[in-house]
Amino acid sequence: MNFKRAILFSLLVIAGTTAFAQSGNLRKAKAGLQKFQQSQELQNLKGLQGASAVELDKESLQSAKEAIDQAITHDKTKDDPETWTFYALINANLATLEKSKEALQAAEEGIQKATQLDNEGKNKENIAVAGQLLGQLSFGQGADAFNSQDYKTAYTAFEQALKYLPGDTTLLFYSGLAASNAQDNTNAIEKFKQLVPEKEFSNHKVVMTELSRLHLLAADTATALEYAAKAVAEYPEDNDIAIQNIELNLITGNEDKIISDIESQIAKDSDNKTLYYYLGIAYSTSNNNDKAIDAYKKAVELDPDYLEANKNASATIINRVRDQLNALGDDKTLSNTDYSTKVEELKEKIKEALPYLEKVVSLAPNDIDALKSLKSYYDFQQDEAKSVETQAKIDALQQ
Repeated sequence: MNFKRAILFSLLVIAGTTAFAQSGNLRKAKAGLQKFQQSQELQNLKGLQGASAVELDKESLQSAKEAIDQAITHDKTKDDPETWTFYALINANLATLEKSKEALQAAEEGIQKATQLDNEGKNKENIAVAGQLLGQLSFGQGADAFNSQDYKTAYTAFEQALKYLPGDTTLLFYSGLAASNAQDNTNAIEKFKQLVPEKEFSNHKVVMTELSRLHLLAADTATALEYAAKAVAEYPEDNDIAIQNIELNLITGNEDKIISDIESQIAKDSDNKTLYYYLGIAYSTSNNNDKAIDAYKKAVELDPDYLEANKNASATIINRVRDQLNALGDDKTLSNTDYSTKVEELKEKIKEALPYLEKVVSLAPNDIDALKSLKSYYDFQQDEAKSVETQAKIDALQQ
């Protein structure tokens, strides 16, 4: 009579012990993960690295994994959101530590399952932490691919990271760059557009210039000009942005508009050297060298040490003379005497560039390109002594 009761009691005890063991497995998994995290923090504080430290961490995680693997299969704990949350956390850490695809997939499964079961939101923060770990892992993989110039793989990894770290500005930026380098302009534009409102982002200027460039590549000139104008409005002192805006307007046939806009600004601020510099660039780009030189000269007049204006003034004067010299060479009707006479006239004209060339070299004495330009000037003037002297400076810098 009592035999059956004894059997029933025995089964209940076993069942009860098994349920307790599974609850204990969840606690064991938590303890293993906590030990791993404490070890990581200690290593970071002490600056510890190396195989022994990694093995110690793996041992803690493997112990936690063995426990949580049992917890997710038991009837009493398999539908507990906390079980799946720690399953995700443990596997996310393993995936990071071992670069394991299997652990990565398990972590993703855990996040999905925990999210489905966590109706009360008690595990929301820990689920987010698991996602952040996977996001950081994918970001690292993307960075490695990006540095190896495998931009398609990098973009895919960054996209995966954004699934867990939505809105992360660094991820969005490098995702856009990866897409751009992979000639995936549509996705590059989509990523960069998300960063337009993030004006405090360190690479916001790059974002604005890239959006203009990418829309131009997509033959959407109206939008390209729109972003170029926005960039100028937000970064009025940035030389590269101003030049991009000028060049885009000139490329798209808006020469009169951009020149008129700059001249209107000069009328309001006649002592602004930068506006004259930009006006010079606009005229240079539209092949009006005479007006370009006048604008650069005005910029230098306002600031004699304005390096870029001095450079452009000298370069534009030299280029104007070079074009005239090339035209002489192509003119087969000139006699040798007439040709020589006109070359001498050009030698006088090019002297206008010398003060600007000398100023550039004085402001940037280690600028090899500037020294080479100065040497070319002396070569054209057949001033051998000055040419040799300048070449010696170039040689000294190249040693």
